Amino acid sequence: MAFINPTKAALQHARARVLLVGSGRMGHIRAKALYSNPRFEFCGIVDSNVKAAGTLSEIYRAPTFESLTKAIAQHDNCIDGIVISTPTPTHQPLITEAASHGISIFTEKPVDETSAKTSALFKICSDATKDKDIDAKVHLCCGFQRRFDPSYLSLYNQIKSDSIGTPLTASIFFGDHPVPSREFLLQGGGNIISDCSAHDVDYIRWVLGDEVESVYATGTSSDEELKETGVIDNATMVMKFKKGTVVTLTLSRGANYGYDQRCEIFGSKGLASVKNISEDASELSNEFGTHRPKWAHSFPQRFEMAFGQELDAFADTLLLGKEWPVKEKDCVAVQKVCDAALESCVNGNVVYLDTQ
Repeated sequence: MAFINPTKAALQHARARVLLVGSGRMGHIRAKALYSNPRFEFCGIVDSNVKAAGTLSEIYRAPTFESLTKAIAQHDNCIDGIVISTPTPTHQPLITEAASHGISIFTEKPVDETSAKTSALFKICSDATKDKDIDAKVHLCCGFQRRFDPSYLSLYNQIKSDSIGTPLTASIFFGDHPVPSREFLLQGGGNIISDCSAHDVDYIRWVLGDEVESVYATGTSSDEELKETGVIDNATMVMKFKKGTVVTLTLSRGANYGYDQRCEIFGSKGLASVKNISEDASELSNEFGTHRPKWAHSFPQRFEMAFGQELDAFADTLLLGKEWPVKEKDCVAVQKVCDAALESCVNGNVVYLDTQ
């Protein structure tokens, strides 16, 4: 009979004490995943918007707090991790405060608004770790959910097993649905490159095991109001990787037929792809043809399983000390590619990245 380390065995059945920060759209998704996962003790919801937090609290029976400081104090500093689902400009103070208490962090992408700020936050967490026991390492975990989606993970494994040989080109399509509100588009969230490209950029880097050498991007505004305010809601990025693979990423806010997410990689021995997922698996055939449901309504439905698997991996990090798969270099590299695409879109030139 194999010897089982009692400490590790106990941890495998322990529950990680976690706070959720933010009760908006992503907060609702994360709350559901935390509440349904038996490896978490859902210790509370932090949001200065008391009404929004209260609504979420009624659903998942978790206490609410107006600040992270109050939430940590209420739990006598016995919190293992926090999940940050708030706008990017709020990440820095939240990550800094959590790290100062030895609390590990899961945050929505991006970690911060620039690559320099992102690196600074990773250093804060690393420095906090140095003052503590190795078992209390402060992890900074950035969420890129495609790495945890079964279909995208299957495609990754196909590429890594040489099923299509050397990847030569890739085509990725991101079609948003439903179209975001006009208010959202006009008030800072509208530029589709900065808001939506990061997940696919991270994924294709991961799959190819390579870095982007150059980026060319161009975009357009679908109406005059968006054009006048400088909001691009349709864009195309062409990325040339160091090993030679050329990747085209097309993004649009206006997929009125459903949430359209596709990835196709063509190689020297074949082709592999991720197709769309329908609202359900029904199909009707009659004299008018064959009819199928629309694609999944939006990202909460399409990536529901991935969001759950992502937080389960966070539980592995908190309870078993497993390293988070997305590293600082990944977060920084993705941010630099997105920044280069924005620059290219403005000046109309190819932007070359320093990939040393």
